[in-house]
Amino acid sequence: MKLLSLPQSIARRTLLSASIAIAIAGVVNSASFAQQASPTPPSSTPPQRVETVEVIGTQESYRPTATTTSTKTDTPNLLTPQAIQTVPRAVLNEQKVVTLTDAVRNVSGVTNDFGFNGNAQPLLILRGFPSTSMSASSPMSGSSTYYLDGNRVKGVPVNMADVQAVEVVKGPASVLYGRSEPGGLVNVVRRPLSATTAFSVDQTIGEHGLTRTVFEGGGALNADKSLLARANLSYVDGGSPRKFVEDKLAAGSATLGWRDALTSVSVSLNTTDQRYRTDFGVPVQGTRPVAPRDDLQYNDSPELSRVKSNTIALNVERKLNDAWLAKLRLLTQRADTREVDVTPYRINLDTFDDCSTQTPPQMCRYYFSARPDGRVELDQATLDITGKFATGGINHSILATLETQRSEKTGATYQQTLPSVSFFNPKPINTPRLNTATAFPTDRDDLSRWSSLTVQDQIDFGSGLHGVVALRHDRTAAVYAAKGTAPNKVNETTPRIGFVYQLAPSQSVYAQYQTSLAANNGRNPKDGAALEPERAKQFELGYKAQWFDGALATTLAAYQLEKQNLADYSLFFAQNILLTTGKARSRGIEFDALGQLSERVSIIASYAYTETEVLEDAFNRGKQLANVPKHSGSVWARYTLGAYSFGGGLFAQSQRQGDTANTFQMPGYATVDLMASYAFRMGNGRATVQANLKNAFNRAYFTGSHQFVTDWVAVGAPRTASLSFRYDF
Repeated sequence: MKLLSLPQSIARRTLLSASIAIAIAGVVNSASFAQQASPTPPSSTPPQRVETVEVIGTQESYRPTATTTSTKTDTPNLLTPQAIQTVPRAVLNEQKVVTLTDAVRNVSGVTNDFGFNGNAQPLLILRGFPSTSMSASSPMSGSSTYYLDGNRVKGVPVNMADVQAVEVVKGPASVLYGRSEPGGLVNVVRRPLSATTAFSVDQTIGEHGLTRTVFEGGGALNADKSLLARANLSYVDGGSPRKFVEDKLAAGSATLGWRDALTSVSVSLNTTDQRYRTDFGVPVQGTRPVAPRDDLQYNDSPELSRVKSNTIALNVERKLNDAWLAKLRLLTQRADTREVDVTPYRINLDTFDDCSTQTPPQMCRYYFSARPDGRVELDQATLDITGKFATGGINHSILATLETQRSEKTGATYQQTLPSVSFFNPKPINTPRLNTATAFPTDRDDLSRWSSLTVQDQIDFGSGLHGVVALRHDRTAAVYAAKGTAPNKVNETTPRIGFVYQLAPSQSVYAQYQTSLAANNGRNPKDGAALEPERAKQFELGYKAQWFDGALATTLAAYQLEKQNLADYSLFFAQNILLTTGKARSRGIEFDALGQLSERVSIIASYAYTETEVLEDAFNRGKQLANVPKHSGSVWARYTLGAYSFGGGLFAQSQRQGDTANTFQMPGYATVDLMASYAFRMGNGRATVQANLKNAFNRAYFTGSHQFVTDWVAVGAPRTASLSFRYDF
């Protein structure tokens, strides 16, 4: 079994925690096959993230569930003045999602940049803007940013084998979550604790070397179900037909929780070990990427890059009285990195000549920003106080948040020139390892600190009118510069105001204005002056509805989003001047649907019409933002007939600009995925056999590009068949 190749370091760390949790839970009476997850605690106990699985036939339901990501309170989505979409575990299982990119393709207005560090660390784009700033200073690698159970993390892989749902909040969210990009945020929700004792084994094998093995289980450890545990252990080899490409992720987690009528406490350990060789895709020729070829690959690094991370999280909830609740979250994360990819680039960095114009055409190659001995550190603490009270017949739901976070990445980076290869027929031979003794080193301070206070009031005026008003004050310090450079400091208050009018018990309209702040960490190399922070503002209008007694939820939203203080590189190469004077706009219409059309038919669908324009920039004014199609959409449906399920989906994007200068375009595409499964009893449990066919018609397409480089255009996966077997007991 492929799991046997799990690195010993992660196996030792994870198996001990996993074995203890599973072994203890195993002595508890096993739940029967038909047993459902435990109900949510009564109102006299504080809210807890306890799993509830609704089953139709033999499959998990698509029925929408509550989320607290948009407001941090238990507000129904119908009364939230912001577009938010959830991709539930049922969809993740049926589509056999192994990357975060595959999950969010089900959501309107979400695309992706080229990305680095393998498929487990994507760079996502929401409403036209990357989730990681492309004008702030940073190394190319290690910049993937997402949220894990509401905590912002960066530069570590996403373990999709331990995910309950993926939540996408559209538009600025920095009033509640601090420094963030204005397009929105992606929150990965891990599997919750459950009082129901359950275990499962899941094995997937597929073409091009795809394999995934997952063991998980947990339940109550005592008779009154006050002590809960769960553990997860997985290994994924993403496989690829592309030459030299490897992407492997071993991961494990263990969580222990305790609760009584007033208090709940949980502590979790998550560990990952990612080994990869990044696929730099294909270069551009003229105004189009070169046709995909499996052997058109320039990164043959003689060793794999690696990220080993450990995350410990403590969550405490305490009910202060019938109306007030306190939540404390502490998170600490440590990762060791070895980033040694071979980077192709058509420009000769010594002479600045174009290697592709040589005879025959060449592709120059480098160890560029290679970091053989890096370390990522992140610490975060958050205290939320929520409460409810009434004044003169008007009901208030209050949130007050104190938050602090510190993140730092250390380790020198190196540049080393390597032998070039043929542009159209690369056959690298004996590529040397990175030699730090002869390579050019650079060591910088890469540090970010911020602390904040947020106050939010959700107001029920009566007669169906609801409002939300929030203010957040941030104190930030960020730097990416030569050792000893003082950090850029910002003190700023950002507002949020929105209104919801409930037309009927299942329909509402809303309007919201919100701003965002991202403290720029760079400096003008000409005079060392700190660059202005990036700011954004958004207006949004929307209509939300629930159909079939809440079984189906839909959101229709229209927005205009502007971001300013983007980096202007027009004078950088000529006079070594970098300014933050740029401005860009995104506006559009988005539609999302999730739920069940009937007892047998479930659906998740999306559509986005997006217009983007660079409003201020010396070179690119009037151009479109990169990687943003004007039209994009998806639809995935499942039909259940007893023990059988059949599913299929269409995922499409129109033409996109490949770079900020709009010098090339990636053509539009549409791909089709198919699924069929059969569930049956086996012993005391349930077994499920599932077959998937991704890109059924073997369409050649491109998923994204780097907006500043014409040499890295990511190639979509070809037709891939897979077969999985899952046993739940």
